[in-house]
Amino acid sequence: MERRILPAVFICVMMTFAATVPAVAQTIDAKEFKLDNGMQVLMVERHDAPTVMASIFARVGSANEVPGITGISHLFEHMMFKGTETIGTTDIKRDLEVMARLDSLRVLMRAEERTMREELRRGQIKDMLDPEAKTPRYREIEVVFDSLILEERKLIIKDQLDELYTKNGGYFLNAFTSQDMTGYFIRLPKNKMELYMWLESDRFNHPVFREFYSERDVVREERRLSLESTPTGLIEEDFSAMFWKSSSYHWEVLGWPSDLGSITREQADSYFGTYYAPNNLTMILVGDLNPDELIKMVKKYFERIPRGKTSPPDVVTLEEKQYGEKRLIAEAETSPKAEIWYHTVAWKHPDSYPLDVLSGIMGGKTGRLYKKLVEEKGIAKSSSGGGGRMMGGGGGQAVDAAQDSRKYAGAFQVSAEGISGAKPEQLEAGIYEVIEDLQKNPVPEDELQKVKNQLRVQSIRAIDFMSGMGILFFLGQNAAMGDWTEANNGPKKNDLVTAADVQRVANEYFAKNQRNVLLINTKAESAAGGEQGEDPQFAQAVQMVKSMKDPARLEQMIGMFSMQLDKVEDPKDKAQMEKLLKIANEHLKELKATKDK
Repeated sequence: MERRILPAVFICVMMTFAATVPAVAQTIDAKEFKLDNGMQVLMVERHDAPTVMASIFARVGSANEVPGITGISHLFEHMMFKGTETIGTTDIKRDLEVMARLDSLRVLMRAEERTMREELRRGQIKDMLDPEAKTPRYREIEVVFDSLILEERKLIIKDQLDELYTKNGGYFLNAFTSQDMTGYFIRLPKNKMELYMWLESDRFNHPVFREFYSERDVVREERRLSLESTPTGLIEEDFSAMFWKSSSYHWEVLGWPSDLGSITREQADSYFGTYYAPNNLTMILVGDLNPDELIKMVKKYFERIPRGKTSPPDVVTLEEKQYGEKRLIAEAETSPKAEIWYHTVAWKHPDSYPLDVLSGIMGGKTGRLYKKLVEEKGIAKSSSGGGGRMMGGGGGQAVDAAQDSRKYAGAFQVSAEGISGAKPEQLEAGIYEVIEDLQKNPVPEDELQKVKNQLRVQSIRAIDFMSGMGILFFLGQNAAMGDWTEANNGPKKNDLVTAADVQRVANEYFAKNQRNVLLINTKAESAAGGEQGEDPQFAQAVQMVKSMKDPARLEQMIGMFSMQLDKVEDPKDKAQMEKLLKIANEHLKELKATKDK
């Protein structure tokens, strides 16, 4: 089952689609409950369709990790679909015996890996993943290990959870992991809520982490596809690690490759017991429901899960102060690019609201960066084929700004993608012109009000997106950060921002010794392609489409893209989406033909 359908591309489409949905109501009227075991439950009534969008958010992400187990939060996103003691196996007794034997063999293999790491440090081998680098003893153990992996696969009922939901009208079963949270969600008919309660309480109470060791390899391959194989992925990873000096935002959500290959099941069990206990979970239900009736069902199934024995520890390593400008200069087969990040503030900090407004003043097609770099100087692209790997998302704009207020720290990011022949230094200089003007002169009241209106409309439309999905994500994000009511309060606080607030934060946070600069030059061999060259994000999307193995999920994605196609105005973006749809449909035919054989 290919659950994680084009995460970055899907989110970009979701947000773009949200901008076309009619604005309705801004306040989310959620009813909150607390179970005896500490689990938080939020319910929102939406009676426009006989369905419920259901989710469980765990207040854990890559920021909760430590060196040695980076990527484990994202690994859990995969492992939570492997089944339970009653789902996903033909013989639970033998299943558990095989897993125990695999664990004992991994202890022996880890001892050999320690020797291999020592050899790597001394220059005796060049790559631990090279088959020739394995010790003789490791190879002996691996033969037995691989035979047990094959036996385990014969015991597994593949994707039984997805099959049970699909047979009962459920769809869009999926999950995601970020720096601060992990979420699991599905939409299903309202008369199937008891099935949902039984299945989800079972997988959060009695999960069985089948295919644990082989799934680590799947995650490593995902990292290769979504990060390492893109033109700027590893450069952006370097830049992010340079920016986050001390905090656990230092590494990607996907983790470091060396950690992904060494995480043990014991570490996974401990991590699950701490961060997936009900006292660290929030259930969100949005749709055709009666909260006072449904909570009885929630309690029946979820209060049987005991509270965690160990409370999740707080993240105590703070981001240390930066004492001088940092720069990273690189080359890639892509358009010239400049990114500038400044250290700012965490979620709910009073300054996060004027910084949000400031990002609206600078970013977007009506913002000051666009006017300066695209319209006035003519050195930046007017649009980008993808969302890029911007910290704040980027929304698919080639020139943009975003305040990224995370749970423990924040950053303000400015990004500009140049036309063929432009120099990253030109983009950088143009960005500073915009910033200096904002520092010296208050924003006119009419411009400030226009941006506030835009932010309010974006919030409203995001909330109303896809019959409950927007509410679910908006609530879930804030609940996982610590306070779901911020979903309602945040937009109101943006409305109170003054021109003086904007000017103050521009001066306070955009200091030279606090900035981090990334300049990406176009490699000489690809410079001739210029704007006509294939967009790297589009190439990534094609690669990910071709990696999908489940026809149903691919068909679902094609439907979503087709719905969006008519609303795309930019000719280049539309042409790319049409091309992607054609590739996706051709791949779908191939998958169906293979399945029918």
